[in-house]
Amino acid sequence: MVDSKTKDQTADGKSGTKHGFRNGKQQQCKGQATSSNSSLNSDSAVPMLRFGAANNFDQFKHKLLIACLEKYKNLGRLINDKDYYEPAVIDTVLYNLTNDPFEIEKGRLREAHKRRDKEIDDMRIDGTSMFACIVSKLSKKKV
Repeated sequence: MVDSKTKDQTADGKSGTKHGFRNGKQQQCKGQATSSNSSLNSDSAVPMLRFGAANNFDQFKHKLLIACLEKYKNLGRLINDKDYYEPAVIDTVLYNLTNDPFEIEKGRLREAHKRRDKEIDDMRIDGTSMFACIVSKLSKKKV
């Protein structure tokens, strides 16, 4: 007698490869990490910048951009944009302040200003740390 279940089916008759899992274990594609959160953080993935004819500036800039965007968020845009990112100015027209008897819209506007100010303050504070991160990846060797 032939067993009706195939090799890829589990005891309940469903395929065992749904969502990349088989027998309760996640399958791994060739050359792919087992999870999206690998043990290698993006800061340690930034190579040391080499100077001279055999420089690695393009690779360095790309990986540094990813690391700074991950760690310093919008401040990391400085690397690609070559200018400081400034959060959008709060448009008070979007808030109906004239017909707001319970001051709900006024509270929403106040919170929007607080979020914007916090983001600007965080960028000001993180600027020195990001600069130190970039300098630490420069080669000590002179051309």
